[in-house]
Amino acid sequence: MMKKLFITLILMLLVTVSHAKTYKIALFSPKGNSPFWTLVANLAEEAANDLGIKLRVYDAKLNQLKMINQVKKAVTGPDKVDAVVFSNFKQSAFPIIKIAEEAGVFAFLFNSGMGKNTLLKAGQPREKFKHWIGEMLPDDEGTAMKITDQLINDAIEKGKVASDGKVYVVGVGGIVSDATSIVRINGLKKAINRRTDAVLKQVAPTDFGAEKGKRALLGLIQRYPQTTVVWSASYRITDGILEGIKEKNLVPGKDILTNTLVLNEKALRTVKSGEVVVTAGGHYIEGAWVMVLLYDYFHGIDFAGESLKMRTPMGIVTKDNVDLYLKNLTKEKLSKENLKKINFAQYSKKKNPGLKKYNFNLDSVLDQL
Repeated sequence: MMKKLFITLILMLLVTVSHAKTYKIALFSPKGNSPFWTLVANLAEEAANDLGIKLRVYDAKLNQLKMINQVKKAVTGPDKVDAVVFSNFKQSAFPIIKIAEEAGVFAFLFNSGMGKNTLLKAGQPREKFKHWIGEMLPDDEGTAMKITDQLINDAIEKGKVASDGKVYVVGVGGIVSDATSIVRINGLKKAINRRTDAVLKQVAPTDFGAEKGKRALLGLIQRYPQTTVVWSASYRITDGILEGIKEKNLVPGKDILTNTLVLNEKALRTVKSGEVVVTAGGHYIEGAWVMVLLYDYFHGIDFAGESLKMRTPMGIVTKDNVDLYLKNLTKEKLSKENLKKINFAQYSKKKNPGLKKYNFNLDSVLDQL
């Protein structure tokens, strides 16, 4: 009798396991072969593996129409996904939210948000579109303000001021319509407006690329020859800025001060060498955090109890703390193989019933590498 009962229980367990749903999520990358988006995808894939999620990563190759078509394909047919994860690349977020809503597929916005005018139409998560369940964005404005202050303070410390005693600042932004660039430029302007020792002369837009970043830099310093601070909206723009500074036989970090916006070994070494004053980043981890939130949501634990609109702080790195980051952010440690050391299941409330609040901390991830 006991033997039959035992066998019955085992069979019931096997049936339960075999019928456990494997959730499918699609993540849409604007440019899959860029260092940043490669790391976003690799970290998200490791989180998905730890949580038993089937993740598909799509590469739009810098074409927003291609991305929208990829979303349409992912949310239709017998093998459609349960959720789509995407950024507001070239204003594609709102169309994607509408596509997901019509398909009955959950949508999660991350990395870059929508502008005020678009939000008037889209509303907030779960307001006008019930399948748009949340967003997670980096604190771009606050980070841009901190970077601006660091650049100006460094310029003053080095005596890099104009004839009127003020620091002349120019900015090199990204695509005019890009929400991330807009928010970061707002942070730049806010920081300048709070000070009396610096002047923002102009912000020039680019396509986020190095070549146009270089052209913008050369045009700006020709127009404003007393410029000593060049604020950058992204790491690829900074590559062009550094090239342009050197082309003019100037020394980055001495004649002209600039920043970058990524946490990787290359960027950290430019801070260490003094070429770049400050960098910030770490938001490549957001794709992994979204996997955790969606896993819990699918299993009955709604992150709405904490927030539908999460903001992640970025790490700020200067010469004072760069060695600490260099130790933990080498190319080897961030390799796809080494990322397998991270246990993303520990961040899930479903997997850890005693967890009351999400601990989405980049340092805790780096400590595992």
